[in-house]
Amino acid sequence: MVSSRAIMHNDEKTKKLLNTYGEKKPISMQIFGSDVESMKYAASLISDIADIIDINMGCPAPKVVKNGDGSKLLLDLDLASNIVSEVVKVSKVPVTVKLRSGWNEENIVAVEAAKMLEDAGVSMITIHARTRSQFYSRKI
Repeated sequence: MVSSRAIMHNDEKTKKLLNTYGEKKPISMQIFGSDVESMKYAASLISDIADIIDINMGCPAPKVVKNGDGSKLLLDLDLASNIVSEVVKVSKVPVTVKLRSGWNEENIVAVEAAKMLEDAGVSMITIHARTRSQFYSRKI
């Protein structure tokens, strides 16, 4: 999981994460972000070195969601749709998305999000059947 902003800012640690030398194919790289331009930039760059781009819309970590990334995108499906549509347009490889069922029990959006993602042109959708508020709990 790599930050699209870090890719756009040419971060040294991130460049090491993107190094696939000697790795077996197929290679899938997961990116996260809530800024359309950095996500497009990251997807364009990554689609030259990976076989699949996966967009993370499921991470519940506070350090990720505080920036509007990961599962926080489930609270703004219009923004999520715009990001995914633009990533699909610039990518040379299939784009997939991982998401959670929703933000919390009051905001279950998996079906609506999946339809939006299909319309945006993603090749595969993975739904983690927990909400963001459930984090990694076994209580479902």
